[in-house]
Amino acid sequence: MFRNFGKVFSFSFHNQAGTKSYKMLTVIVALILFLVPFAILFFMAKGSEDEEKELESCGAERIYIVSDFEAEPVNFMALLSTEENYKGIRYAAADSVEDAMEKTKEGEASFILYFYPEEDYIRADIIVPAKSSLSTEEAGNYFDFLSQNQTGFSLLLSGISQGKLESLTPPNAFRTYTAEGYEKGISTDEDTAGTEALLRDQVMSAFQMIIPYFTMMLLYFMIMSYGNSLAQSVVMEKESKLMDTMLISLHPEALVFGKLLAAILAGLIQIFLWVGCVVAGLIVGTKVTESLYPDYVSPMKAFFGFLEELNVFRPENVALGVLFLIFGFVMYEALASIAGAISANREEVASQSFLFVMPLLAAFLLAMMGGGLTAGGAPEWLLYIPFSATLLMPSTLALGQVSLVTAGISLALLIVFTLLFVIGAGRIYKMMSLYKGNKVSIGQVLKRLAGKE
Repeated sequence: MFRNFGKVFSFSFHNQAGTKSYKMLTVIVALILFLVPFAILFFMAKGSEDEEKELESCGAERIYIVSDFEAEPVNFMALLSTEENYKGIRYAAADSVEDAMEKTKEGEASFILYFYPEEDYIRADIIVPAKSSLSTEEAGNYFDFLSQNQTGFSLLLSGISQGKLESLTPPNAFRTYTAEGYEKGISTDEDTAGTEALLRDQVMSAFQMIIPYFTMMLLYFMIMSYGNSLAQSVVMEKESKLMDTMLISLHPEALVFGKLLAAILAGLIQIFLWVGCVVAGLIVGTKVTESLYPDYVSPMKAFFGFLEELNVFRPENVALGVLFLIFGFVMYEALASIAGAISANREEVASQSFLFVMPLLAAFLLAMMGGGLTAGGAPEWLLYIPFSATLLMPSTLALGQVSLVTAGISLALLIVFTLLFVIGAGRIYKMMSLYKGNKVSIGQVLKRLAGKE
């Protein structure tokens, strides 16, 4: 039955995985899947570091204020109590830019800050006198400080007194509470356990969205891609009329099983490589951001730290998830090989592809509409249907959202269906290998299998 199976498998696998397009696609997607999570983690950490960085000093010891607003000039020191690089600056009022130029001393680190109205805006210009020791680049750093405190500057330019300004802008104090902590009067800063629980919830919420989406989309596109190519490959010998000659040295079932296994292996290599690249990107990104920005609290770093407490990615769950991925992929590929087996040529394959496309589309839509993008959100009955369990179980198991008993029952059903479809694919191909009549329906094929035709 399996005479020369190895030759068929090696030849088919070389045609699948040995092509330049397969290698380029595999490498390019692998690099993207590695670099994207790495880049996201890196720029998140860099952005957080930039936000926390102190304002760069403008280098000024004195700033001369010129205002075209009617209000009397006030004490600008009211704005400078919190910024480290702007505490020691002295301010002086001037009647005009020319007056400020005359007041500037030789070699003094100073510049002129000129406010004037322009339509509905308050315009601010920085003018560096020739006598000043500052450069325009240094003085320009003051605009960052001005942007952060533009409301306060607007109030000061209105002529409000310093005492009134302080009463209108009292210091702010912020505290964060969980619902339980608020009832007890304990903020998250005071409740370490509550803070960790909140962080765990945030991390889990993010991963319950990302991981199901990634696994479902990866499987969906892999099944669609390899299903079509396998169906076309299975019908190739019948269309080219080589089958009559090949049956002398090759059993039909060995031919279809060799092609099926080659396609499955080529697909699984890509799946595991790509998933591994995503994981590697997350791990390397976490390590790099941890070394470059030690003060940054990375969500991924927190996630890896909470793995044991979160009950996710346990070895037995991951192993079961991998089995679901493998057997589910085999099941859909077996359906694709059946589509090729009952077709006489490649044109017929397109019309018979509903055998694996429709179950996949139906399972995908059911999973999406049933809450599949949130692990544990889909109805439990979808986990017992092999077609939808293939898409849902890998992520659901990885995140610990289903019991091992449920997973075991679902896996047993998936294995049974997979074996039935694989055996059925071999028998149908054997039965239809020399068929050259009119196009047959799946109903007619089933009747022939049952011996009724």
